[in-house]
Formats: sequence, C-alpha cells, structure tokens
Amino acid sequence: MKEIPLAHIFHQYTKKFYKKIPKDSTLWPEEWKTIYYKSYPRAKKIKLIDNFKEFNLFEAIKKRETQREFTQKPISLEELSLLLKYSCGLQENGKRAIPSGGGRYPIETYCLILQPGSGLEKGIFHYDVKNHQLEFLFNPGIDKEEFKKYFFYEFAQDSSLIIFLTGVFWRTLNKYGQRGYRFILQEAGHIGQNIYLLTTALGLKCCALAGTNDDEIEKKLLDIDGFEESLVYTLLIGK
Repeated sequence: MKEIPLAHIFHQYTKKFYKKIPKDSTLWPEEWKTIYYKSYPRAKKIKLIDNFKEFNLFEAIKKRETQREFTQKPISLEELSLLLKYSCGLQENGKRAIPSGGGRYPIETYCLILQPGSGLEKGIFHYDVKNHQLEFLFNPGIDKEEFKKYFFYEFAQDSSLIIFLTGVFWRTLNKYGQRGYRFILQEAGHIGQNIYLLTTALGLKCCALAGTNDDEIEKKLLDIDGFEESLVYTLLIGK
C-alpha cells in the first residue's frame, strides 16, 4: 500500500474549519481581539529610522530575483530601517505592511547582523514592531566552522544580514484551530515577498534560504523552544 505523505493528510484535514467562530465579535474571547507584541524590556535598544522612499513597484517586480553572491559589505541603519518597517512594520495609519489571518499577527522577526554599518552592531536582534526598534539579544560570535552548523550553504557567510521569521502558533491557532497553521505560513510569505521587493528597490540582494538547521538556530541563536514559537522562514540580505 502506497504511503500517503503527512503533508497531504494535514492539507486535507485543514480544508475545513473545525472551530465555530461567532459572527458577532462581541461574543469572541478577549484573546481573539487582542494583538500581542513580543518584547525584551531589559534588552539594549537601537532606535530605527522612521523614513520613507518612493520606488517603482512594477520595476521592482520585474527585476526581483534570488541572488547568492554577496560581498560582505555592511548594511546601513537606513537600509535595515526601511526593510523592517515596510516589510512587516506598523504604518502611519496604525496598520501593518502585511495582511494577517484574523488580525492575529503570529510572526516575529529576528535579525542576525553580520556586517553592520554606522549605528548598528554585530549580533542577534529582535524587531520590536510596536516601537520600530531593535532589541539586542547577544552576539554569538559565529566562526566559519560553527556557521556550517546553522546554514548548509557557505555563501550565507558573505551576507550582511540574515532575517529569521518565526511563528508564535498560539496567536492564530487559538482562534482558527489547525487551519490557522496555513495562515501563519501565508503571512510569512507576504513578509518574504515584501523583503524581496524592498531589497530590489534599495539595490540590495536577497536569497530565501531553505538550507537551515532549524533546531540549532532556534536553540542557539534565537533562544526559542521550537514548539510554541518556531522558525518558519529565513532570508539572506547583502550587497
């Protein structure tokens, strides 16, 4: 008998809503109406620039491509500020740069800065979306050999910045049940495409990376449990 892949089983199971959601939002529990923000109150902060640049969206779409050759040149504070704000940050109207299933916003963003420009420093940072700032977690000081434990492709070492998107599953699953897992991955995809278009517009290079040791990254770099919060998307940024 042919074995059915678990992915197929899960996809079939999540085609339907198995959780009843009242149309009247006044009947919803409070956690369905609350937007949760992760933060590290005791961490050192780096305030990001709140700026704006215009670019031709259609040109960016036409030129967008995955690039794997990086030059180890530093990323600037302005470039990182633009990338984060307009890929997943809060906008002036109070909304975010991406749609989110049920407005649950389960995605958290972390940055491993390898080549910092002025105003930045090397290390792992969490993006505090509510205050548009970086929260310094620690500097792992990864050497070339250790780098191979986390990333399966050597060209990752030459990037300026690595962005990790994690999913805090409870935020979405508590409302939508198992079907909510689809929404979490969709949201990560929205952010990833925004990053691709923004890097193109800014003259940067981008590579969505599948060759990662998720368990090691979660435990050693992001300090998350891999269950309640887990890595869902990794992108290399460079010049």
